[in-house]
Amino acid sequence: GSSGSSGVTTAIIHRPHAREQLGFCVEDGIICSLLRGGIAERGGIRVGHRIIEINGQSVVATPHARIIELLTEAYGEVHIKTMPAATYRLLTGQ
Repeated sequence: GSSGSSGVTTAIIHRPHAREQLGFCVEDGIICSLLRGGIAERGGIRVGHRIIEINGQSVVATPHARIIELLTEAYGEVHIKTMPAATYRLLTGQ
């Protein structure tokens, strides 16, 4: 595995349909909790990471409500890029 200097990881969540629970909670773009054994955990989602991209669409400057909307609507093979929140703050100054 390549350990990128930025610590970005790409989780791939297999979600058959939009009714299926994603299995994680997001607060201000940061993953705050994870359902044990859920599809997000299996896909590689990590608590304390900030979502930076959903299915190739950058959500760095996106309002929280829109991020939730994108996550709610996404199904099939959902690609979510995340990085540790601390790293994100260093890069963006937020």
